[in-house]
Amino acid sequence: MNGLAASQAPPPYNPGLGARTRREFDVTRTAEAGGDLASQVLPKAVTPFELMWRALPEEGMFSPLVSPSNPFAFELGAYTVPSRMTLLVFGLRPDIYRFSGVDPGDFVPVEERRLGSIMGFELLVDKQHPGNIDFQIDPVPIQRTSQQAFPTTQANAGQFARANAGAAANASGSSNMILPQRPDRYGPPAPIPFTLYVESGQTVQARCLIFRPVPIPLAFIEFDLTGILVPSTFSDNLQEAYKFPQNAGEESMR
Repeated sequence: MNGLAASQAPPPYNPGLGARTRREFDVTRTAEAGGDLASQVLPKAVTPFELMWRALPEEGMFSPLVSPSNPFAFELGAYTVPSRMTLLVFGLRPDIYRFSGVDPGDFVPVEERRLGSIMGFELLVDKQHPGNIDFQIDPVPIQRTSQQAFPTTQANAGQFARANAGAAANASGSSNMILPQRPDRYGPPAPIPFTLYVESGQTVQARCLIFRPVPIPLAFIEFDLTGILVPSTFSDNLQEAYKFPQNAGEESMR
């Protein structure tokens, strides 16, 4: 056997099988219908979803009376999920457009994060803010002590500054949930996934809040919402598949 163990020796040659080796006999090759395309398509029950709302400017946006304690707030749009369906929101994009100054009726978006200390956006599901977020839109003075980290029973300068920063949000009933003027994000940046669930019969609403007079002419304000619309049973099964283990002996995937 030329020094080869019996288990390592090649099989006897068989003219009918050609020169194939034992390793090739152990391999089973399969091909999915459609090839790689199968991993990039969704069932027909999954409906692509996108809504884009636009609002024209109003005089109240530019009024000198607008302030954090007297903000100008308005709804950009709302959508109620149909019965027995669930909306999975994967992306959002608030945007502000100005006149291009080149041709009449030609508009361009303002620079990213511009007007960030003047206005913000809000996303609600049945009048509730999904997730656990807290945006300090209005800057506060520097606190040179640890008053905010270790508050006492008495109100201190840090707490007063924090309250003043949230004046616009509190006046509009938004708490500190006003989104900054930035695209494509609600929570953490990629690669952490972002999904908001809007169940059957619930309403998702986008609002805009202006808490200082807008200093430039605006063409319109836009809010884009994207995701998929699926049957509720699809969403329920998905949640069951991602069920967390209840004890050490239970599997996390079903």
